[in-house]
Amino acid sequence: MNLYTSEGWLDVPEIVKQGFPFTFITGGRGTGKTYGALLYARQRSAPSHRFMLLRRTQAQVELISKPEFSPFKALDLAEGFVTVTQPLTKYTSGFYNGQEQDDGTWKAAGPLLGYTAALSTFSNLRGFDASDVDLIIFDEFIPQTQERPIRNEPDALWNCYESVARSRTNVQLLCLANANTLGNPIFLDLQLVQVAERMRAKGREIWTDDSRGIMLVILQQSPISEKKRQQPLYRLQKNSEFTRMALDNDFAYEERSNSGRLPLKELVPLVAIGEICVYRRKAGGYYVSGHRSGSPETYGTGAHDLERFRRRYLWLWQAYMNRNILFEEYVQEVLFTKYFG
Repeated sequence: MNLYTSEGWLDVPEIVKQGFPFTFITGGRGTGKTYGALLYARQRSAPSHRFMLLRRTQAQVELISKPEFSPFKALDLAEGFVTVTQPLTKYTSGFYNGQEQDDGTWKAAGPLLGYTAALSTFSNLRGFDASDVDLIIFDEFIPQTQERPIRNEPDALWNCYESVARSRTNVQLLCLANANTLGNPIFLDLQLVQVAERMRAKGREIWTDDSRGIMLVILQQSPISEKKRQQPLYRLQKNSEFTRMALDNDFAYEERSNSGRLPLKELVPLVAIGEICVYRRKAGGYYVSGHRSGSPETYGTGAHDLERFRRRYLWLWQAYMNRNILFEEYVQEVLFTKYFG
């Protein structure tokens, strides 16, 4: 499968055509993720093929519902569309074709094309009939580092999908984001952190799991990203974290400690938490692995167990701050920091 069009943009129709119920795409900024998804959704929109544009927060939804900040603004200009937004409820709006009025303004005309919704407030839309929606576009599903987390964010997404799909099997969820953080809530919940890290390390752009209906796409050879390196901003930033996120899709905002593999004979199991196990090194210091050995004290990843773990082993965080912990792989460091909150 070719991920890119002849012009170098992300080929969204080709990706959707693969038929996976759950597709996650991370890529550099301006590679055509949102543009391609909205163009595909708009061109195929019909009463039985409507889309839902999902964002994380209600504030984001209210912003993109304003004409000045419409996600269709660039698309309309390039493709000759006129897309207008009209409020439907307190929490949602609808996208429509626009019809020019005598006073020069544009009003909604014709059938509804798609909906907006926010993950943080979707639970308020009880009784919402989404039987006409068969494509959910979750844009910016990986929050930027300064954004506030949503409580039980993965469950909120799965409840949203269930509310839309119900018993239907033809609803596709297309999640798009820049490479802000590898240890984001959705990847952690689906145990895709290690998969994504290995893809990135090997330069692999596509990974699928047919049994779970997942396609994971990590853009690493985007022709558009290569062209953007000559823009003033990226010449200014050179190899900064911002450039590595925006062009290299490198999940650059997460600091990485030393990693390596140690033989079990040098280790004493201390505590297991979720997908990791912490060992005491006989030579001094600690080691965190994805492999569990022996009979260490064990904690789950529920809210209460996490709190118990943090209180009992707070000193491990101090050891981490003192760079006294070696990690088997980067994924174990991501999980370790997330478990500590």
